[in-house]
Formats: sequence, C-alpha cells, structure tokens
Amino acid sequence: MLGISVAGLALWGVRLAVAAPVLAILCIAVFRLGLMEFRLPFLGLVLAILLAAIALLLSAAALIGGMGGDGAHMQKSIGALVLALLVLYAPLNTIRKGGSVPPIHDITTDLDNPPIFEAVPSVRATSDNSLALDEKVQAAQKAFYTELAPLSLSGAPADNFAKALSAAEAMGWEIVASDAAKGTIEATATTALFGFKDDVVIRLSADGANTKVDMRSASRAGVSDLGANAARIAAYFDTLQ
Repeated sequence: MLGISVAGLALWGVRLAVAAPVLAILCIAVFRLGLMEFRLPFLGLVLAILLAAIALLLSAAALIGGMGGDGAHMQKSIGALVLALLVLYAPLNTIRKGGSVPPIHDITTDLDNPPIFEAVPSVRATSDNSLALDEKVQAAQKAFYTELAPLSLSGAPADNFAKALSAAEAMGWEIVASDAAKGTIEATATTALFGFKDDVVIRLSADGANTKVDMRSASRAGVSDLGANAARIAAYFDTLQ
C-alpha cells in the first residue's frame, strides 16, 4: 500500500486509534469545564472522528496485508480496529438517529397553546436557539410525533403541583422557577456526555376534576435534537405517574 509495510500500517493504525479517544475525551473535558465555547472543542471532536476513521482503514489494511504473517502485528491491528470502532460508534449512531427524526429542536404537548418560557430566557445566551414559536417546526412535530399528548392526573392542579415539582427535581434538572399559583415549572436539563443545555417548561391546568399536564422542551443549540426532547417529555411523564 503505497510502499508502506504491514508493520508500518499496524503501527500508525495503533497510534491514531489511541490518539482519537484521547483527543475526544480532552475536547469534551475542556467544554464541560467551561474552558472554551463549544465550537473549538467540536472541531476537535471532528478531528478525533477523522483520526479514528483513518485508524480503522490502516488497521484493516494491515490485517488484510498481514494474513498469515507476524501475529504481533495482527493483534495490534485488531486492537486498533476495535478501539477505532468504539470511537466511531457515537457519531455513527448520532447520524442514524438524526436521519430517523425531523430536524427540529422545540417539542410541546400542546401545539395550539404551547407553554411559554418566562424565567428561562434570563439564563440563556443571545446565541442560543430562539424560543419564538415556529409554525414550520410545529407542523413537523404534528406530522411525526403523533403520539405526543398531555398527561392527565386525578385531582386539582394545586393538589398535583408539589408532585410535579418533585418529579422535575428527580429528573436531575436545575429548577429555574416554579409558581404554584400559575401551575408552572421552568427548568434546565444538562445532557450527560456533552453537557448540552435544554430548557423545559411544565404547565398544570384544570381539566374538569382532573389536572392536565403540558410540557415543552427546547434545545439551546443545534438544528435537530435527535429525538431527545420528545424522549425527555415521555421520561418526565413516566416519572410523574
């Protein structure tokens, strides 16, 4: 392969396969610690993915070219191949998820009268996604998330508010504001790996003798939420029930 020996392919496959996760972990740590904005660490993650892809190709070439040869080179190449695949799994899975959901990042259980964020805007940056209602986004949600609906609880909103607030806290969200009189709770959820911020607002309203619970979840960054906001609403409703 362009004059490179099997040993050389195996060596560089290992080097790049090791460098890729180290770079990825470093970029995630820098972002999570607040040392840099997301853009530069994100470019570092893209580079880590590229290194893993090259390592995968080099290791595969070394395995094919070294069939029946040095067992040590074969073992190194297999190890590098596995490591590269582990690094590539997350972005490939993200691409898969992104292709299966509409490219939207603001989800609500009430499309006709979505809960409004009142306190959350004060803790958001001007560069974050807009919280203004978008008809195209709402139409895309209506067409795809057909099962998304408010939750009904027995009893009046005043009787269920403490339970709703406790469930939000149990989700690990940072409570930004809560108003028992209005029946609203606003909070911020932080994703586990990358530390992305998504904002939620919960609204309890009377529905006869019951309480109707509506929720809205919106991502601060990105065009597509990869289905995370709808999943968050479902998870909260499961916790509340």
